[in-house]
Amino acid sequence: MNFNSLLKYGFACALSILIVNMANAIYSKKIGHEKPTFSYEIKPWYKYDKDGLPSREVILYYGQHQPKGKLSISIFCNGSKRLYDYDLHSPIAASVVLLPPNVGMVKSEATITVVNAGDTLTQTILVPAKKQWKVYIYPHSHVDIGYTNVQDVVEKLHIRNIDVGIDIANKTKDYPLGARFIWNPESTWVVDQYLKQASPDQKSSFIAAVRKGWIQIDAAYANINTSTCSDEELLQMFRTGKEIEKLTGIPVQTMVQMDNPGAAWGMVQAAAANGIKGFFSFPNYFDLRHRWENKPFYWKGQDGSKIFYLQATSYGYGFKAKGRIYGLGKIQALTPAYDRLSTDRPLENFIDPFIFEETARLERNSSPYDIFAMTWSMADNCLIDADLPEAVKLWNQKYAFPKLIIAGTKEILAAYEQQYKDVIPTYEGDLSEFWTQGLGADAKSVGKGRLGKEDLIQAQTLWPMLNINADQPNQQINSAWDDALLSAEHTWGFQDPNAPMAKIVEANKAGYFSAVQQKATILIDQAFEPIQKKGSNGFAVINTLSWDRDGVVVLSPSQSKKGDRVVDENNKPVLSQRLKTGELAFEATNIPALGSKFFKVITGSAKSGPTMVGENQLHNQRLKVVLDQSTGDIKSLVDLSTNRELVDQQSVFGFNSYNYVTGVRNGQNTTISEPKKATNVRIQVKENGPLIASLLIRSQAPGSNWLTREIKLVNNQPYLEVVNTIDKIGMREKEGIHYAFPFQVPGGTIKMDIPLGVMSPEIDQLPYSNKNWFTFQRWIDISNRDYGVTWTAIESPIVELGSITGTILDGARLASAWIKKVEPTQTLISWPVNNHWDTNFPLEQSGIIGISYFILAHAGGYDPVVANRFGMSRQRPLLVVETDRNPIKKPLFSIDNPRVILSTMKKSDDNRALVVRFRSLSDREEKFALSWSSKWPTSIYSCTPNEEIKTKQGSLLSMLPYGNNTFRIEF
Repeated sequence: MNFNSLLKYGFACALSILIVNMANAIYSKKIGHEKPTFSYEIKPWYKYDKDGLPSREVILYYGQHQPKGKLSISIFCNGSKRLYDYDLHSPIAASVVLLPPNVGMVKSEATITVVNAGDTLTQTILVPAKKQWKVYIYPHSHVDIGYTNVQDVVEKLHIRNIDVGIDIANKTKDYPLGARFIWNPESTWVVDQYLKQASPDQKSSFIAAVRKGWIQIDAAYANINTSTCSDEELLQMFRTGKEIEKLTGIPVQTMVQMDNPGAAWGMVQAAAANGIKGFFSFPNYFDLRHRWENKPFYWKGQDGSKIFYLQATSYGYGFKAKGRIYGLGKIQALTPAYDRLSTDRPLENFIDPFIFEETARLERNSSPYDIFAMTWSMADNCLIDADLPEAVKLWNQKYAFPKLIIAGTKEILAAYEQQYKDVIPTYEGDLSEFWTQGLGADAKSVGKGRLGKEDLIQAQTLWPMLNINADQPNQQINSAWDDALLSAEHTWGFQDPNAPMAKIVEANKAGYFSAVQQKATILIDQAFEPIQKKGSNGFAVINTLSWDRDGVVVLSPSQSKKGDRVVDENNKPVLSQRLKTGELAFEATNIPALGSKFFKVITGSAKSGPTMVGENQLHNQRLKVVLDQSTGDIKSLVDLSTNRELVDQQSVFGFNSYNYVTGVRNGQNTTISEPKKATNVRIQVKENGPLIASLLIRSQAPGSNWLTREIKLVNNQPYLEVVNTIDKIGMREKEGIHYAFPFQVPGGTIKMDIPLGVMSPEIDQLPYSNKNWFTFQRWIDISNRDYGVTWTAIESPIVELGSITGTILDGARLASAWIKKVEPTQTLISWPVNNHWDTNFPLEQSGIIGISYFILAHAGGYDPVVANRFGMSRQRPLLVVETDRNPIKKPLFSIDNPRVILSTMKKSDDNRALVVRFRSLSDREEKFALSWSSKWPTSIYSCTPNEEIKTKQGSLLSMLPYGNNTFRIEF
């Protein structure tokens, strides 16, 4: 019998029992003696009858009139009858009987008659509808890289689990269906590390195990904070999975995300483009998981693609039921003494009563499904529970339903789609993540990572730009992307941040961010080697983006020692300026798309221009900025072309104000302080040249030794640059630093760039997504129909909207405190620093932390071309190399549609073709063509992100709304 329905109708059953007992009591009182009767209990399962058919189990309780001797029990239901006859030598308190087969699939009535010692007792009982649940159990060891030990030890444990999993699967291969063991490594990072160290025999055994279904591969590289990724990073998540697919010949079509709830909307497009059909989320318990739990849907991306999405139960039940019994010291240990957990009591500490409680809850909530998915992992980074197949076998021998099935996600996906494909709903929107505020625990590393991955895209684009015929170091590029993915992996530190090991784990994690930046720099330098002439007074300025652009180039003192004057390749002077740092800045205009221009530094004075500095203010031909002398905040930002004020001067926040807040709601009503501001403000002129003008605001700031805010304008440019720098004091008191930007754009709506998409908060969010903070990729735009601003923060991706709302930890322990609706606002609050977590992230950080902001004033409403070009130009600055010539006389190609941009470019994996990815900025289908300047292609093919050729293309290419397409171009 099914326990889900039992709970649904349990109150009715209990009430009927109570009524019967009350009636009997009244009857007995009237006639002066108690009448024999019985009560009953319908159990929450189906057992097997003598013919092996599933039948509901009922217990009859006889009370004080316990039968003995001849006892006959007959059950009539839905036209079926079942009889039981006993010859009892002693009284019994209860009888266990089965209803006729499959009774209870729908709500029914059953008549039970008990005959004993001349008494005939009859009751008609309600049999509530009970589903015959199929429970899919996903065995795994949660991959939490560094949380339980240093990263290399965690790696070794997961590697060993693959061999152990194969061994258990081999030993149980002849078990009944459902009980045969399957091992799910969970992430392709585990498999990649395994294959790198595997012997030939191990590799052969692994391939055979995958082909037999003993090992099942899920496609994601790791458990990633996906909304912190770039477009390219999301696509790179699946590269290793596709390599494993090629190795084994078995399609990899599912992915899992453990622990961290939510995912970026662009995941749909990235996953679908890589052949992924199902996304399974098994989040940590303390989040808003229960809102979407076991409510599968087809998740529709902005390009129209769809994948199956299921947020199933928390993966933590295995620890609650079993892991804590044996202790983390045993099950997380990497020791030669034992490599798995195995006992002689496999059904002990198993899934009951959990499975009955959970399925009953689903039935109470009118779930249309009879499928339930759960994981079985005894802890993070733990040994395999070798008892599982034996426990499942014994369970299925005991119970017909719920039936247990050891499975991978492909079996779970198939089960849902085969039975329920037509009733699974479709939704679209961002499932904004909850754990991303943890990035504020190491702001310096996050900044390096944001810079590094954009440099990496520039590096791989630069190689074919400079020499289309040269082989590109794709292995080095892929290694750097692996580091980027590990930096985005959800684990930051040790489970106990107070332990000495925590510092090692945190340093290793920070190393992933540094490695991306370092490897990108090396790749750029290697690309420059054939053209570089060190010591030359000539410089090539290179544009890796697909539109012409301007920019400011800064040369070091040694590079610019020949003078302060800069001329272009026609010896025409360009605006230049010697900065206070000793560097030389110059203006580089009209740098062609995917091209370059040549400049020289010569003796002489810099070209002069108008001054841009006044008393506590800056201005150029486009903008005017006025500072508040007492606070150092910006009190006015005027677009001079329209004379519009862009600062909300009525806001409770100063523009670019420093706001220091202590406290965080962490399972209790912790006191949250009012924002504390900067004090002892001093303003001075830093740069006062014809090209760059800046004011430097020095102040004291709570939580830091000092704060500086540099406000910059560039000659004739419509954007403002702000650089906020602190010397952070390390402290463990809960704290957060928030920089506020209250804009005045009446009626303006917010759009933000997210990986592979654009999202308007509230409008484009799925219900129960995070609305307390947001993660953007390269820009946020606030526009009404007439004008607007585009804003970006280079090193920090986390923002709050309207007010300081990042004062609650990730969990649902205070679910009522979470924002339910994002009200219209034009106030952005950058949130680069906090230490709100007590685990998984560093407890404190210190040292120099700088965040750069750029603000563009634009006419007209929101224009995706303007917003994307501004954001990408800030994130991918012009590159400069010492040389004696212009290295790119003719760019490879140009794009005839501004709503289609080059996302990235590289040589193919076989180095025989060019692989380009384009991104559409449009909400409708776009057509475009490529114009080739010199080297014409022989063929263009559409292909997967992993370079698998799909179809040959003509000269006119097309993009779906917000699409990201990859093409292989052969010459």
